[in-house]
Amino acid sequence: MTDFWQDDPELARPLEAVARIMGETLDTPAFPLREALSSLVNSNGKMLRPALLIIGSRFGRINEAKLLPLAAAVELLHVSTLIHDDVIDDATIRRGHPTLHTQFGVKEAVLAGDWLLARSFRLSAQSADEGNAQALARVISAICASEIQQDLDKWRYSTSVRAYLRKISGKTAALLSLSLYVGAVEAKAPSRTAERLRRAGYDIGMAFQIIDDLLDFESSEDVMRKPVGRDLEEGLCTIPLIYALKADEAGIRELLGKLRLSDLSTDKAVLASILARCAETGGIEAARQEAARYTARAQAEIARLPACPARDELSSVADKLLNRAY
Repeated sequence: MTDFWQDDPELARPLEAVARIMGETLDTPAFPLREALSSLVNSNGKMLRPALLIIGSRFGRINEAKLLPLAAAVELLHVSTLIHDDVIDDATIRRGHPTLHTQFGVKEAVLAGDWLLARSFRLSAQSADEGNAQALARVISAICASEIQQDLDKWRYSTSVRAYLRKISGKTAALLSLSLYVGAVEAKAPSRTAERLRRAGYDIGMAFQIIDDLLDFESSEDVMRKPVGRDLEEGLCTIPLIYALKADEAGIRELLGKLRLSDLSTDKAVLASILARCAETGGIEAARQEAARYTARAQAEIARLPACPARDELSSVADKLLNRAY
């Protein structure tokens, strides 16, 4: 279970129930990697998507018997994408623990992610109306398309902010937006409220991914529970690097060329130089301002929602995600 919401008991309680449902879903003796998957699911992730789904439901009439299994389905869907992500990126650490494919092999990790996805769809089919279950399937398509595009763009270092924003829209923002929206729809909230939640969730998701990419440049492995600078090592061009390239394209591209040729397992000097240069050129600060812009957009939508405790809670969550350290 996560400690991200420890200061918010109104969310911590239902999220504990969601965690129990996920545990019951994974407790399938016939599946060989159930213990490893359970360890990953319970490894103190933020559980942001189920939290948003629960907040969205508070704008309508809550039916926890249906809502909490759906929240569990959304989180299992997210974890399945993390497993596949780690395989694609050949990541070694996730949430402070060795990744599945480094422990059991690539084929086993991919199949474990697929199995988790199937369990997620089973839960959502039992808990959500047909339209929302189909929407979850569409989000998976968007995530896959964005991940493929990201992989195809490795080592190209495009300076297009628009292309970057388009990728993170499918990779991250779509599922956060859908989580808020589906929670509201399943709770029979007014359609205008559900649409405003969908838009607010999109902007929160965009800000969330920008901050995530920014932290890869300026946080530490102890805080992030995974290696920092990993995006650069993988040849990914995220928004801090894009803004840095706009400020000093020749100098930073020279360093990037050395990065691709260097032996990163023994020499981190080039990587450290690029990280420092991105800070010096204002790339990190520009990325932070972009995240703040999306958060301000989200807050504008939130302010138009009906006055209630859930509105205040969502506003607080948006600010917390913008200012987080991991």
